[in-house]
Amino acid sequence: MRSIGQSRILFIQKMFSYLFRKITGKKSKKELKDEVFFDKIFNNYQNTTKIFEKLIKKSILEFYSIREKCKDLLNTNYKLGLQHLEKGNFSDAKIRFTIIIKFWPEFQEAYYQKAYILMLENKPHKAKEVIDKLILKNPDKLDQKFISLIEQIESSLQSPQNNE
Repeated sequence: MRSIGQSRILFIQKMFSYLFRKITGKKSKKELKDEVFFDKIFNNYQNTTKIFEKLIKKSILEFYSIREKCKDLLNTNYKLGLQHLEKGNFSDAKIRFTIIIKFWPEFQEAYYQKAYILMLENKPHKAKEVIDKLILKNPDKLDQKFISLIEQIESSLQSPQNNE
């Protein structure tokens, strides 16, 4: 055990050592370790902040890009549906026209194209269902092309070959 005198001497030595380091600008090993540690923390904080800034900027740009694409989603889906139809990819084309019917039910062309594809697939009953939905929504606004398709559907339904 230390005596009171030894403790006072040790305290005075530490105090002088501390004051000497402060006056001369020298740092203890612990202070140096702490400084290195806090420098690492600060650098990691700065790097993390930069990474988050980049991610936020990228997210904002992606948001605006998606927003621009969504503005013309109806026309994009319609054009893709027509392209699939021209290539003979009927299932892909039907999906596009079904999406349009679901989200833009007032867009008559999608009904026409879907019914037309169903007729190409020899499914006049399903084509009639599609056209009937359109007629229920817009009975007064059918142009000649719709009327011709309806006549084809009716003719196909009356033919003895069709057992669907």
